[in-house]
Amino acid sequence: MEEISRLATECLARFRAGTLTVADLEAVCDSAGRTRRQSVLYLQAPSSHPYSRIIGISIFEEGKDSEGVDEKGAFLYRTIKEALDDGWRIVRFPDISQGMDDQNNYGLGYEFILERWR
Repeated sequence: MEEISRLATECLARFRAGTLTVADLEAVCDSAGRTRRQSVLYLQAPSSHPYSRIIGISIFEEGKDSEGVDEKGAFLYRTIKEALDDGWRIVRFPDISQGMDDQNNYGLGYEFILERWR
């Protein structure tokens, strides 16, 4: 949606300047007709803080399940904050009630679920 808004704003400026072309309007129409896809990112961290280091990752993007690691085997993101800076949005914060029980450890720490649309 941001791309359509940007293109429309540029078209308006070109219209006001008297330089709007058919190609400009076609670019807006092409952008509006594209199908956007949701990508989902699961991040596990030892705490609920956005600067916590990542201890687990899984990405579902472009219809594929990715391990979330680069060629060297390192996580694509080191912290939740890095994922946010890369355009991901948090859609579910971790359930912090699991951290209230010091005697039992449940799951892989605190799981954040993030999304982005492309």
